[in-house]
Amino acid sequence: MKKWILFLSAILLLPPALLFGWFALTSGDHHYRHSDTFSYWLYTPDSLKKVPPVSTHVEYSYSCDPDNQQTRFIITWKDITNRAEQKAKLLSFLKAMNRPIKNDCLWLYHDPNNYANNYQRYCVYQKSDTLELELFEISR
Repeated sequence: MKKWILFLSAILLLPPALLFGWFALTSGDHHYRHSDTFSYWLYTPDSLKKVPPVSTHVEYSYSCDPDNQQTRFIITWKDITNRAEQKAKLLSFLKAMNRPIKNDCLWLYHDPNNYANNYQRYCVYQKSDTLELELFEISR
């Protein structure tokens, strides 16, 4: 009888523990490198796993705000030899998604009737010595 009570309590407590663990892992801010396999697999969106290599020095930043339903993912490259050529590589990667690019940004709207609450924005930013590819997503 004791075994059944332990078994049933484990079954009842396991789903809330898994749900809490998932939210703890996927919300908040996370910074990692490509060599951190678990973080790369968990936080990097599938659409950005095939980004062309721009530099060997790359950092990833993931931020999720479940209250506002916003996700921001940034890939930052440093020590770039030819920034203009590498930026053109990133823009051609975005053009492969078959959407128009305006001001180095690509917008994907998931609901054609509502442009404010359900979209993804991919932007390429060139700063003094870095290049950034940002994915900003709102899904409501």
